[in-house]
Amino acid sequence: MELFYKKAANCFEETLPVGNGSLGAMIFGGIKNEKLGLNEESLWSGYQRDKNRKEAYSYLEEVRKLVFEKKFTEAEKVVQEHMLGEYTQSYLPMGNLHISMSHGEEAVQYKRSLELEDAVARVEYAVDGIHYKREYFASYPAQMIVMRFLADRPVMGMEVQFESLLRVQVIHEENRFSIEGQCPEHMDPNYVKGPEGVIYGDRGMRFTGKVTVRKCDGGYTVSEAGVLNIEGAREVILTLEVENADRIDRKKVMLHKYSIFQYDRILEEHIRDYRKLFDRVVLYLGEQLEIPTDERLERLRAGEEDNGLYALYFQYGRYLLIASSREGSLPANLQGIWSWEYQAPWSSNFTTNINTEMNYWHAESCNLKECLTPLFDYTERLCEQGKKTAKAYYGCRGFVHHHNGDYWASTNPTGMGYLENTGQENSVTWSMWPMGGAWMCAEFFKYWEYQEDRQFLEERVYPILKEAALFFVDFLVKKDGVYVTCPSTSPENRYKTPEGDTCITMSSAMDLELIREVFSNFKKTCEILGKEEPLLEEIEERLAHLSDFKIGSKGQLLEWNEEFEEVEPGHRHMSHLYGLFPSELFAGDEKLMKACKKSLEIRLLNGGEYTGWSLAWIINLYAIFGEGEKAYECLRQLLTRSTYDNLWDAHPPFQIDGNFGGTAAIANMLVQDRNGEVKILPALPKQFKNGFVKGLCIKGNKAVDITWRDGKEVEHRIYDKKEEEEKDA
Repeated sequence: MELFYKKAANCFEETLPVGNGSLGAMIFGGIKNEKLGLNEESLWSGYQRDKNRKEAYSYLEEVRKLVFEKKFTEAEKVVQEHMLGEYTQSYLPMGNLHISMSHGEEAVQYKRSLELEDAVARVEYAVDGIHYKREYFASYPAQMIVMRFLADRPVMGMEVQFESLLRVQVIHEENRFSIEGQCPEHMDPNYVKGPEGVIYGDRGMRFTGKVTVRKCDGGYTVSEAGVLNIEGAREVILTLEVENADRIDRKKVMLHKYSIFQYDRILEEHIRDYRKLFDRVVLYLGEQLEIPTDERLERLRAGEEDNGLYALYFQYGRYLLIASSREGSLPANLQGIWSWEYQAPWSSNFTTNINTEMNYWHAESCNLKECLTPLFDYTERLCEQGKKTAKAYYGCRGFVHHHNGDYWASTNPTGMGYLENTGQENSVTWSMWPMGGAWMCAEFFKYWEYQEDRQFLEERVYPILKEAALFFVDFLVKKDGVYVTCPSTSPENRYKTPEGDTCITMSSAMDLELIREVFSNFKKTCEILGKEEPLLEEIEERLAHLSDFKIGSKGQLLEWNEEFEEVEPGHRHMSHLYGLFPSELFAGDEKLMKACKKSLEIRLLNGGEYTGWSLAWIINLYAIFGEGEKAYECLRQLLTRSTYDNLWDAHPPFQIDGNFGGTAAIANMLVQDRNGEVKILPALPKQFKNGFVKGLCIKGNKAVDITWRDGKEVEHRIYDKKEEEEKDA
């Protein structure tokens, strides 16, 4: 199963990505001039410091008073001026490796490919009767990117050099060149026009990279400028390794040290390690056509059918998570680990009002539990920083996180440029949302449900849920005998008032959904562990008087606590439908399910499917409703309207969350385990007439294999994953 092309990439959105969780490369496959865009996950601007606004808490009561008096625009103004903090820092591209070949530019028999079953990218072609081949892979066991160049005669010559938008110095050594670099100590997002957008100083991260000649059967030299020149070779092997001297979250994986470099052994270890994860799930929806991937997309856009392409897309989503999220790494960010702009879109950060969470929607169901470790590690870092933010902004116990995070685990509401003293216009719309921590916690309890790991429940689920629950117990405030959240927003959406449009209110639907989920999961955790927790009494009291969900005049679930007119009726976020999916909060409640369906209809009637990750969310919602044809229609749109030629998701620009949400959606079309009920083929569209899947996961540490023909189930098998793992061992 592979992505392949008959031409080199013209832009980064056409490149082939490889990664080992920490190191990433984007491969162009140029004939005469090859380029690899390089990333290392911990290269971020900034340094560790407290960005909480110390005076914020003193304005909280004023904001609440204004909201209760329905002076919503005034409340928003107070938040914007006095309660927002600096934006997060930015994920940075390491640089580009340029490889100039000595042969001509006219090639035949060209093929550029990424084999998903072994996680190796290849480029093959012939020039002047000589066959050339390149192999690229990112090894997790070896913690390096490996590049192998072959020719069928000893005539290969190349010049290799590095460039970067960061401040770097390239140093020549006997068989390598080293890269010593430093990141800026501050970088505002590219959409912020503050007085100091990018600042270099002595506090930015320092890193070292090494491009080493591991094998060369020709001659080579490294110039004083750090340019590697090779001539007369039949085989050349180069490796890239990167160390970050200032990394604060030290890697937990054991790095292999190779006294003797053996390509075949490293490739074998890489494939064995990768396949332990990738091979767990097999999906067949139709034959894989021997047609270049970009041409398959074009055929789909022209109305032709290609069921195999959906299976390729599904497995590509699994591949991308393995490549961008492994034990010891950071979680996948907005672009996984593959970013090339100096000031990346939305800082390529961890956007926790949907995008970071969507990156992991498929981790459990698609049998990739190990890829969740970075998310858990990072959330626990957010928890520690979020305790300070909870106190500084709300005077609360527990931890809070808002909508953006970065390498430094910033938890403050953002919106303010560096050296500015007030938030940017409309920034309250996305920034004043103290629910990010609650959403990040959801995956912890889900992990327990799927894996039934009691140690994990005791040591990781219980502590993080307790801190989240503590915050909400304190944050909720009584209004007319009912507990409400205030201030409250619904992610990135605004509504109209006589005084103008605004975003601040109280008790948005998503607030109430997330709080109920946190309280419920904490109660279940305490019950399973047999803990007599005093906090439970406070939780029960809050739940007994918590504001309820409201249904509007059209039968829709209201997004806010009143039926406000939306500024964007087709808004891309489906936030108020969180209780339907990814949560199971509304499962079994026909009234709320019906209201959710109406809300979705209204969104779509007003154009609410126009961006990649939003479409992915919609596909999942339709799958939960059991509407296979509508799910398929949106899935087709995801590939034809919101997917680049290399199958990356187009927000636009590139955001990886749509890939991951799309993979989760296909899994949900085939099997669901929600509210104590397993559904086999709950949303199978007629287009997927025949097929089979093996290894999708359900709760209770179980997996399922399903075969269907003519749109009907032939058989399915549910089995214990541990027993299968023991058999394979």
